[in-house]
Order: sequence, then structure tokens, then C-alpha cells
Amino acid sequence: FGRKGDNLTVTVPVTFAEAALGADIDVPTLEGSRVTLRIKPGTQTGSRHRVRGKGIETKKHTGDLIVTVVVQVPDELTEEQRVAIEQLGAATTVDPRSSL
Repeated sequence: FGRKGDNLTVTVPVTFAEAALGADIDVPTLEGSRVTLRIKPGTQTGSRHRVRGKGIETKKHTGDLIVTVVVQVPDELTEEQRVAIEQLGAATTVDPRSSL
């Protein structure tokens, strides 16, 4: 965990499928409990999401938990996974570098 003022920060890894399709993910809190965060389909790595009221508690208010999502790419693939990703690549019509 990190801290910025009364807000806590945490980085949470997600799979490509979770980021692309959307998912409910469990996020740790400083208290030791977990909260469920719903990420939308098309979530990008580095995106930040706010969980209200899970930060540092002061006399005046309670801060938030800021969750940074990082898409994790697998180091190794099975043959089935490789074929599936190759099919996805072949079906992809968007060029992410077209604006460069």
C-alpha cells in the first residue's frame, strides 16, 4: 500500500481477459478485508479506480482507496493459449500505433 494524503493506493494485477471483458475483482484493504471492484470491459493498464471510504480515517473524514489496474501478460503459454491469442491477433482490426 502507498499513501497520498488521506487516500491509500494499491496496484492490482488483472488478466487480459478480465481487462478486455470486464470483471469483478477482489482488492485487498489495509484492514485486511477485501472489497469487490467492478472493472468495465476495455479497461486499460494503468487505469485508476476509486473505492470510497477505504482510506485513512481522520476526525473530519475518511479517505479513499485508489486502485491502479495493471494487465499482466503471461510469461509462458500452452499451445492452446498460443493458438487462441493468434486467432485474436488475426481478428483484430484496430492498429494501436495508427496515431504515431
